[in-house]
Amino acid sequence: MDIVFQIAPGGGQMKADNLLRIALLLCSLLMLSGCGGSQPVPDWTYASFNKLEDFKQASLEGKAAIADLHFQHSVEELKKSGDLQLLATAYLNRYAVQTALLDPFNDEEFLKLQAVQPDPENASFHAFLKGNFPAVDVKYLPAQYAATLADIRSDKRARLAGDVRDIADPLSRLIITGRLVLSGYETEELLSGAVETASRQGWKKALLVYLHRLQAFYETKREAEKAVRIKEKIRLIQ
Repeated sequence: MDIVFQIAPGGGQMKADNLLRIALLLCSLLMLSGCGGSQPVPDWTYASFNKLEDFKQASLEGKAAIADLHFQHSVEELKKSGDLQLLATAYLNRYAVQTALLDPFNDEEFLKLQAVQPDPENASFHAFLKGNFPAVDVKYLPAQYAATLADIRSDKRARLAGDVRDIADPLSRLIITGRLVLSGYETEELLSGAVETASRQGWKKALLVYLHRLQAFYETKREAEKAVRIKEKIRLIQ
């Protein structure tokens, strides 16, 4: 799976808190220069990040039980820090993956954490994942979603599929596609793009989710031939 942060060439050692915050912000592709710091990065930061990445991969492949186990391990590692803001970010990662798979999510745990240790960045991304676009503060939103949010707010629906297509990170493309579909912006181009993204990454659950959605879309549009073709493809790969 794509790493969600990058280090600029020539950068020095990264502080532990910066490494973890960047690693856990699923949707941010940030270019970082070295920021000093001589202390070694604690093992729990790597463990929590790696388990979170394993959770994403297993979820997208359809290995639900394994995914849940990886997520719980990540949470337990994060609890060692006592940082509720980071723990809340882990839950946002989970909600983002669920959104990518068109699954509803229960945000009870996030809201408990946010109530004790509020964070505007987490609050903004939570609003984004819930589809509460007016409540999203764009300065806190991962940059790859800014164009989509702007076009939603200005009701430029025809541009949304292109905005999604321009996002480099495949999981980010599925996250915003999922949110758009769940918010009523579903189009053939969006769904076909999600199918292509999931196919290229080998994410079988995501692939089937969007194939089923595309089949239903064609049925609603009374495009029977296309619907039958998608149905047969689903049968052959299940």
